Amino acid sequence: MDLNIKRALVIGSGVSGKGAAEALKTLGAEVVMTETMCEAENIRSYDLIVVSPGVPPSHPIFGQAEREKVPLTGDIGLGAALNAAPVIAVTGTNGKTTTVGMIGEIYAAAGIKATVCGNIGKSFAACAIAGGYERAVLEVSSFQLLHAAPLKPRIACLLNITPDHLDYHGDMRSYIAAKMHIADFQTESDYLIVPPSVSISGIKGTPVVLTEGRDFFADEWLNVFGKRVMPVSEILAKGAHNVKNALYAAAATYADGVSESAIEYALSRFRTGAHRICAVGEFNGTCFYNDSKGTNVAATLAAAECMTGNTALIAGGSDKSCDYGELFDKLPENVTAVYLTGANAEKMAAAATAAGGRFVKVCATLRECVSLCGRGGYDSVLFSPASASFDRYSGYAERGRAFEREIERLISGTD
Repeated sequence: MDLNIKRALVIGSGVSGKGAAEALKTLGAEVVMTETMCEAENIRSYDLIVVSPGVPPSHPIFGQAEREKVPLTGDIGLGAALNAAPVIAVTGTNGKTTTVGMIGEIYAAAGIKATVCGNIGKSFAACAIAGGYERAVLEVSSFQLLHAAPLKPRIACLLNITPDHLDYHGDMRSYIAAKMHIADFQTESDYLIVPPSVSISGIKGTPVVLTEGRDFFADEWLNVFGKRVMPVSEILAKGAHNVKNALYAAAATYADGVSESAIEYALSRFRTGAHRICAVGEFNGTCFYNDSKGTNVAATLAAAECMTGNTALIAGGSDKSCDYGELFDKLPENVTAVYLTGANAEKMAAAATAAGGRFVKVCATLRECVSLCGRGGYDSVLFSPASASFDRYSGYAERGRAFEREIERLISGTD
């Protein structure tokens, strides 16, 4: 990418857009920011166009940029062009945020200064222009990977791929292809760490395939490259899904030369972030858990596996063209009731009813769901929507805070 940029257009004013604009201004460029871009506007006066991850593939800017031969990238691509440190990049349908957090903690324990950025809520371009770090640890979504060139991770982790964002990508094949862009610029000296389910044909990086039975669970130890790193029981972040996240974090950092002791120290102290299977209150013996970050079927199933006792699930939101039949077919037997609200509630209810075996109730509001669950005599109530949040909220964090406020109302008696 030619960084001699005099004038740049940035579409989208979120975290990535603002970060890219900041970086471009530091380079001395005149920056124009906009939320929309109509097809009639002239883009020939720009040396570079930066699009935010949420800009859909149908947006006219992509065709315009191609026709007018104006370079187009995203925050990740701009950051990659500015970055001077080795990159550890993590993608996957679920577990990205937790895994990059673990990797950041491991580097801190090893005395290596790392910046953790990307989809986690921090612009890579802004971090790269500021510099001052020894490793760039990136969470990258499928949206971001569509415009990430020339990203070249020294170590790339592809955690898993299950149906998600099909409303954006169109089909599963396109979604998988987007995820595989993480390896586009790797060479044989780089590592690509994947599960057995991911095809590695045609990949230039050195593949590392992590499997159950060899790398974890077999002897209750976390094993990396044939080394026993730590007992699984000492990993603070509980749940089988978090053991897998820890394995990828350990493998990525061990491949980068970090000691087993630093990995063990960090993973025995790392806590998962907000809105990810967090206990937020108890009412009449029922414990309520906030998993607002569970935005797809696989994430909600992983959260449900962590629940104990008679459990109710609260789900629903904006639809991403997922098959909810799999969710209700695979829910653990102790999930005996499902309360649904949001734009796709009726669609989810139809799938839940077809699966059978549990009580199903569609509610007008989240408050109604919480109130009914509080009177239901359950041991646990899991709020894990298996859906996006944009029908009612700006994102999963706002949705999670809304859930927590409803629990506070219930406990205080103001419900």
